[in-house]
Amino acid sequence: MNNKIKEYTNRSFFAFEMLDNYFAKAPNTTISDIGSGFGFMQSKIESIGGTWQPFDYVKKIDKSIIWDLNNPCPVNEKTGTAIFLEVLEHLSNPQLGLKNISNHIEKGGILILSVPNPAWSKNRLNLLLKGTLFSFQPKHLAENHIFTPWHHIVEHLLKEVGFEVLEYAIIDEPKGSGGFKYFIKSKIERFIEKKDNKAKGISYGIVARKL
Repeated sequence: MNNKIKEYTNRSFFAFEMLDNYFAKAPNTTISDIGSGFGFMQSKIESIGGTWQPFDYVKKIDKSIIWDLNNPCPVNEKTGTAIFLEVLEHLSNPQLGLKNISNHIEKGGILILSVPNPAWSKNRLNLLLKGTLFSFQPKHLAENHIFTPWHHIVEHLLKEVGFEVLEYAIIDEPKGSGGFKYFIKSKIERFIEKKDNKAKGISYGIVARKL
C-alpha cells in the first residue's frame, strides 16, 4: 500500500483524482457507479473515456440499474472499475456486499470507495463525552447507518473477498468556527489527530485492486 496519505476536501475530489490515476490501468473501460444517486459522477467518467454504468438500491434517475448488494450483480458483464462512495456503512451484511462487488469486477480491476471515519477525532471525543460516535448515534439509524466501518475491518473484509489495498486517503471538510466550547473541542481534536494520522477526516477513502 502507498504509505503517503493524501487529503481531500470531499469525496468527489478523491474519486475524481483516483479515476485519473487508475482508469488507464483498468482491464476495460466500463465504470460501475454503485450508489449512483442522481448521477453526479457521470460527466467525470465520460470525460475520461469511461462507460458509465449506474447502480442504486432505489431508482433516483431513469438510467440507474437496481442492485440489492445482498444479491449478485444483475448485469453479467464484468466491470473494469467500480466507484463505491459512502454506501458500505448502510449495508446489513457488508462482507456479502463486497463479495458481490468483487465478483462483478474483472481481475486487475479497481475499486474506489469511501466511508465515514469512525476513528475521526470528533468521533473519538464524542465517544468519550457522550458514549456514542458522533457519526453513528442512534438517530443515524434513520439513515440506515448500521455498519461502523473501522478502517482495519474494511481492509480485512476487502482482502477476504479478493482485493489488494493500494491506497488510503483522508477525506475532510473545511473546519468551521464557533465559540469558546468549539475552540476547546477543536484543540483536543487537533491533539488527537497529531497522535494518530487516521484520526483526521470525517471520511476516508480506499483504492483496492481485484486479485
